Amino acid sequence: MAADLQKIAPPMHLTEAQNNIVFQHFFRHLASYHNTAVLYSILESSLSSLAKEDGANNQMAFEEEINKWAQGLLGKAWMICHTRDDGEKCPEIDLLADTSAGDLDEMPAIEDVAKILNTILFFDITTSKQYSARTRTFLSNFGPLDEVTIVTTLKNPGHAIEEAQRQADAARTEHAERGKALRMLGVGLGAVAGGVLVGVTGGLAAPLVGAAVTTIFGWLGVGGTICGGAFSASTRSNRQQAWVERRYKRGYDTLGVRLCISGWLNEKEDVTAPWTIFNGDDTFALQWEIRALEELSDALMALMKSQAMKYVKGQIIRRTIFAGLMNSLAPLALLKIGQIIDNPWMNARALAIKTGAVLGDLLANRVLGTRPVTLVGYSLGSLVTFEALRYLASLPPAGTMHLIQDVYLFGTPTAADPEEWARIRRLVAGRVVNGYSTNDYVLAVLCRASDATWQVAGLQKVDVKGVENVCCEEVDGHTNWRWIIGKYLEESNAPGIMQGEVKAQTDAGKRLGEVDATQEAGSASPAD
Repeated sequence: MAADLQKIAPPMHLTEAQNNIVFQHFFRHLASYHNTAVLYSILESSLSSLAKEDGANNQMAFEEEINKWAQGLLGKAWMICHTRDDGEKCPEIDLLADTSAGDLDEMPAIEDVAKILNTILFFDITTSKQYSARTRTFLSNFGPLDEVTIVTTLKNPGHAIEEAQRQADAARTEHAERGKALRMLGVGLGAVAGGVLVGVTGGLAAPLVGAAVTTIFGWLGVGGTICGGAFSASTRSNRQQAWVERRYKRGYDTLGVRLCISGWLNEKEDVTAPWTIFNGDDTFALQWEIRALEELSDALMALMKSQAMKYVKGQIIRRTIFAGLMNSLAPLALLKIGQIIDNPWMNARALAIKTGAVLGDLLANRVLGTRPVTLVGYSLGSLVTFEALRYLASLPPAGTMHLIQDVYLFGTPTAADPEEWARIRRLVAGRVVNGYSTNDYVLAVLCRASDATWQVAGLQKVDVKGVENVCCEEVDGHTNWRWIIGKYLEESNAPGIMQGEVKAQTDAGKRLGEVDATQEAGSASPAD
């Protein structure tokens, strides 16, 4: 498919004043984003347990990188919007820059703004040879992007160069600035003829990515692989298979990637089945420690059905608090719960921490390409994600600050430690969402038994600026997450959610009795 260069060239009918209005809006919004990122870095430094000098050095390194990125992106907007060759220099962004757009005139039509943004994005990708998560986050919040046209152009640079030259020659007699813009486009295309798209997307088909990651996990003693967005090996129903085929037939590559991680497995298909709710970005599922997650699933089911846990739930329903609950359990009940928890839960939890560190290293080495990555998980899958983010946050900002776009964590069995979450908030370019349920009595008992703490992110809000907390009160037992994850991703306004798939997911859970599995009143004796 030939690229429509008009979609990634600035509109030539805009006046100098209109272009300047777009630039002023762009400048102030970018300054606001820049300053917020700096504030997250300051927050991280203030909460850090590192030596004061080390914390200050980390903050300075981040600010240096965020300044470089923001000024570079602003420079591209200046080149495109500032049409006069009058020697005026691009303004600089700093913490004192004006971030209020209330006094500015209204921008031109959204279609014209979109063309300007597409041009900025194209030049940013072709000059940097990567697609920064921060660039995508900022530009997509500012206005609509046409990534499909950019991908098409990058896939067919020869044709696009010829078209740009033809249009530039024709434009010389019509509009000097139009010819200048198209020649600039041709220069950009010439720079990418070597294959920027391969670098941005990783140049790897899903099976090849999976094979490479499997090998790396094997070297490090962790069982894992990445299953491609097609999900064809694990889908069973005709409905899911039809969705797979639509993804294959879409005919274009995407510039973003989404990695999803399940927390336990009722069956092997659960590696990918919860994530068929997504469309849009390339979507992969991490397959890790199949046997351990199947054993954990069996243990969770046994735990849910045990008389001791029925008693626990009954007490929670009556008291509406967790504190002191474990002390009220008879020794025999504690023993029964401990037998279920000790091996499957603790084993899977330890493997999740180890897998997360390995995943962080893989992401740092851009195994999925130099493009924005969104991470999604529930239960121990969220713990894998959290540990990967902790690893990335420990690395120099120059190598990580452009990597992670958004993070969605649900029912995460990790502490709501402000220091750790502030580090992750600084790392992530876009949203950090913590989905929790105060009714998840299973997670409460699991974490109390393994960590001796009630301050768990999956049970409460994380009190860190910039972390979005989503209360998921329909989750009243940890096994609900498998069937209700789509509903709360949709309520979180995660992009790419297919409403029909979400309904099918929750309906399937209700048919299996999972969504309402914990509705039975807990009246049994704690020692039973």
